[in-house]
Amino acid sequence: KQWEDHFEALVGYKAEFGDCLVRDKSTYHGLGLGTWVSSQRQKKKTLSSEKIRRLNDIGFVWDPRGEQWEEHFKALIAYKAEFGDCLVSRGLSYKGLNLGRWVGKQRDKKKKLSAEKIRRLDDIGFVWDPLSKQWEDHFEALVGYKAEFGDCLVAHNLTYQGLKLGAWVISQRSRKEKLTSERLQRLDDLGFVWKVIRRT
Repeated sequence: KQWEDHFEALVGYKAEFGDCLVRDKSTYHGLGLGTWVSSQRQKKKTLSSEKIRRLNDIGFVWDPRGEQWEEHFKALIAYKAEFGDCLVSRGLSYKGLNLGRWVGKQRDKKKKLSAEKIRRLDDIGFVWDPLSKQWEDHFEALVGYKAEFGDCLVAHNLTYQGLKLGAWVISQRSRKEKLTSERLQRLDDLGFVWKVIRRT
């Protein structure tokens, strides 16, 4: 009877709120529905197949964290379809979700993510290190600029291939001491000019 009462309350909760994601310890219609929902998840292995079937039929969520991940992943796919990349800025909300925060968390927790989740994110072009991606994009633009104009002497305010290439070139010069030896080598190999003598 107790199980049936809580199940009926959960059916009512879903009809009212659209899902079975009852918060822990929350009450609904005078019942401790949040605690009951948590206990169904913990006791899944001992529940009868009939009870499991009935819970499944109303869309019961056995793994709320997994469900949340899937929801954000789907939103990221939609974001990419709309904007062409997975570079969601930190505080951005999208489709009612704090997608920017979630994206940041995936980067921070990469070592703890399952290989399956990493693979799925990689498959949609997820950027694990946006600063490295930004550097590579600008370097590729500089390669294109040199092929077109014959040198790496980009005017300081020039935008090229949609990127502020002039500002990036200045920043490489000013940060030369902080660049990795690999990046220095790649710029040198391209014929990058570290010191520009301005004519007066």
